[in-house]
Amino acid sequence: MNTRRIPQFCLQISVVGLLIVSFGCRPKPTAIAKAAAPSKVEMVPHESDLATITLTKEASERLGITTVASELRKVQQHRTFGGEVVIPSGRSIMIAAPVAGIVSPSGNSKIPVPGSKVKAGDVVLALSPILSPERDVPTPAEQVQMAGAKAMLVAAQVTALGDVQRGKADVAATKINLDRAKKLLADRAGSQRAFDDAQALFNVAATVLTAAEERYAQLTKLIGSLEGSSSDDLASEITLKAPVDGVIRSLNISAGQQVVGGASLFEVLDMSTVWVRVPIFVDLLSSIQPKAYGRVVSLDGKQTSRTSHEVESQSERALPIEAPPTADAGSSSADLYFEVSNQQSNLRPGQRVGIELPMESEVEATIVPAASVLYDIHGGTWVYTQKEPLKFVRQRVTVLWFDGTQAILQRGPSSGTLVVADGAAELFGTEFGPGK
Repeated sequence: MNTRRIPQFCLQISVVGLLIVSFGCRPKPTAIAKAAAPSKVEMVPHESDLATITLTKEASERLGITTVASELRKVQQHRTFGGEVVIPSGRSIMIAAPVAGIVSPSGNSKIPVPGSKVKAGDVVLALSPILSPERDVPTPAEQVQMAGAKAMLVAAQVTALGDVQRGKADVAATKINLDRAKKLLADRAGSQRAFDDAQALFNVAATVLTAAEERYAQLTKLIGSLEGSSSDDLASEITLKAPVDGVIRSLNISAGQQVVGGASLFEVLDMSTVWVRVPIFVDLLSSIQPKAYGRVVSLDGKQTSRTSHEVESQSERALPIEAPPTADAGSSSADLYFEVSNQQSNLRPGQRVGIELPMESEVEATIVPAASVLYDIHGGTWVYTQKEPLKFVRQRVTVLWFDGTQAILQRGPSSGTLVVADGAAELFGTEFGPGK
């Protein structure tokens, strides 16, 4: 055995041992780290959790909270149609010069400009007749002109007489309905709403009759003054008055202007009652309730002069009337006419309005008090429901229309849910700050 090779052999064993020890002591490879997610989604509270109010018993009593159970039932469907305000026949009276003369203001007053409101009997202007110095009687031509002016006044008088006769018939018919509704209500066989409707129709008919009688009386007086005029009267100043209450629609003369007999001077427009012409697609005519009154609304279906919980005003009621049949073949539509009281002159000729009409069909909808419906700044509609005692939740609803003191909902709380009627606005203020 060669002793020189022993150290080298020992050196190899040492190296091998070190390698074994080093590989045996290395830690095991760990699993590859999972890649981080590109986004992180956090759950937010539900809308109902954000709109929940819990009151104390004292706070509930102080706010006067009352609740009413919502009801699911079938109601008469309503639909809004666009209409145009028009002036009824016979409500526009043109005043002509009875004789040739010079126009001037009456006394210290000025000639009213178009758009001015006048009362029946108000002096509008004066007319100074022009007669030749060598004669004090009208010429044959002037007499013919006076006869033409008188004929125009007589035609207006006949129209006014027809309005009076029609008004008397309407008053008599509505009086019968009013007496019947009053007796049924006293016998507890009728409803308060039926009595109110009958009373409103009677009031409208009485108002229309009064206006027609005043117009007829003024025209009769004016014709009588013309028939009783003498040559001396013709030589003096003639005052021309407004025959009815209304608005000066047009003024065809100015102060100091010379006019011939029979010339149109001004036109008075009676706007106390207007008509609304509603074009209806011919296939929908059979689905509208005949003879049922409508309601004047804005073109988007919302109320015009009242809030959703107020009683319907007389100026919003549209009564169906018999009018000359008109239609448009181009749009395949036929016209329905409605009469609307316009004592405040809120409606103007040519104005576009909406008319809400009852349909023959019925829809199943949720009924809640109209006072329960609240509007946010974006036009969204809400109600407060009571889930637990003293715990109220704001819930989104979709309103179809308002019927008096009731709101007809397309989407809302289930039937039997307690809905806040009185105190809904106070809860809304409590939730968003002003009521805290």
